[in-house]
Amino acid sequence: MPFSSAEISPASRRAYMLLALLLASVAGEVNAISFFALGTHTSHMTGNLANVGEYLAKGTWDLAVEAGLLVFAFLLGAVTATVLMDMSRRRPRGRHAMALLVEALTLAAVGLWATRHPGLKEPTIGWGMAYAMGIQNALVTRVSGAVVRTTHMTGVVTDIGIQLVKMMTWVRDGARGHGLGGLVWMIRRLPTAEQFARTRLHLGLATAFLIGCTVGPLLFFHFGAAAMAMPCAVLTLLVVLDLSPAGAYAPVTPGS
Repeated sequence: MPFSSAEISPASRRAYMLLALLLASVAGEVNAISFFALGTHTSHMTGNLANVGEYLAKGTWDLAVEAGLLVFAFLLGAVTATVLMDMSRRRPRGRHAMALLVEALTLAAVGLWATRHPGLKEPTIGWGMAYAMGIQNALVTRVSGAVVRTTHMTGVVTDIGIQLVKMMTWVRDGARGHGLGGLVWMIRRLPTAEQFARTRLHLGLATAFLIGCTVGPLLFFHFGAAAMAMPCAVLTLLVVLDLSPAGAYAPVTPGS
């Protein structure tokens, strides 16, 4: 069910927003760690799909297959999450727990294997990370009604730019004819204006992703592949919250 649905209570909407923000930080961590460990990004597929075409044009078939397998792993993760959520959509709670748990276990397996084989750039590590990110992206897409993505920020940053102009227009129109006092009053209303709730969410997503992209490499530089324990811990926390009575965010509907 979408974050913005009027059928969702304010408490449920906050729970969904917390889910999205924490998952954005997870994606930032995984994406940054995969870049420093493997030299490639695994949370978004634009660059990898472009690489497939570029390698095919150059005739480097082995590299094209390698990039293509990352895209396939991401796709397989999206399929997995969709199947798991369809299987659990009628549960009163824990509807996201299985997908989150599979993501956590995948990242834990990747981290454990990489810890035992430090410095080895095994392609299956990237496939595992891409698979986990595919799970996460499909999960958040379904939960938010395709409003939110957490594994890539292109659409989020675009929406922030659009909404910033709308916000400035809203302040200008509301303050017109009321002088400086009216301008100050409208600016003070911005943080709580309902029409800009999505803007606040997207700003939060971008910030959470950036924090993850910063924390992930810092942990990786100090602890190596064991840094994967951090996103796994966040995902485990989300599983526990989703299975708790408070995790029953909203009434279950066939399309949720």
